[in-house]
Amino acid sequence: MEKIKHLTKAQHNEDFFNSFDADKTRFRDWIVVGIFYTAVHYYESYFANFNRHSRSHDICDDWILNDKAIDSTYEDYRELKQYRWHASYRSKNFSSHEIKNNILPKLKSIKTGLQNLSP
Repeated sequence: MEKIKHLTKAQHNEDFFNSFDADKTRFRDWIVVGIFYTAVHYYESYFANFNRHSRSHDICDDWILNDKAIDSTYEDYRELKQYRWHASYRSKNFSSHEIKNNILPKLKSIKTGLQNLSP
């Protein structure tokens, strides 16, 4: 996918997880999954600037860590990845407070950092 398609998919994912009321839904795990994959598509849109597309999360990890322009975002990405893993494989029950105050700010930080670099 080229840059615009990844940005479109990121927005689509944001629309999805924002369609839930985190205070009321029982699907907070899906909010967390949506947040993580939104971040992935923001990264992929950045990589598209260099005609690159990662084929796995491990490749994405390496590219983030080895790119001086974005390596400072890695910790937020790594934490979102862990939250997604717990949502998907450990059926963790996230609180709306945790989503709003711990998880969403990580996505916002990644999104802002990457948008500031995009040509």
